[in-house]
Amino acid sequence: MQNEDARPTDSALVRELLWDSFPEQRGVILALEEEEREYASQVGQSPLEVGAYTLVSEVFIQEILEPLLEMDPPVDEQTAKRCARFLEFLLASGRRSIHEMTSIRVTDHLLGYPENWKKFRKYAGVLLLREVKERQRYYNEPFLE
Repeated sequence: MQNEDARPTDSALVRELLWDSFPEQRGVILALEEEEREYASQVGQSPLEVGAYTLVSEVFIQEILEPLLEMDPPVDEQTAKRCARFLEFLLASGRRSIHEMTSIRVTDHLLGYPENWKKFRKYAGVLLLREVKERQRYYNEPFLE
């Protein structure tokens, strides 16, 4: 039986999922961690983990999802499928905090720009489709055609 203290933090969970799902982004993750160490040493604190929101925003969205969605169709299908799997892992984590982060950072990014959702929709997994259905009332366009 695993004790509650052994459960990884949200940041550690997101880092591990990014590390495993997108090995080509490991340099970006390491650079963010180095920035955190440098900042902590400047202010005389122990370094903290790079936050889950920062990891999702700066690694997943900026380095992976945005470039993918900027492509003229067809998008890179393999990358789109890896993105969809990553999002399913986040939404299946069983952590309310991770679900909220995914909703705020990723789902809103997809739905806030309708062309993004139109490109990505065919790759979305069951949990992301459920998330979009729950969130679509906040947007003006029909997203589940």
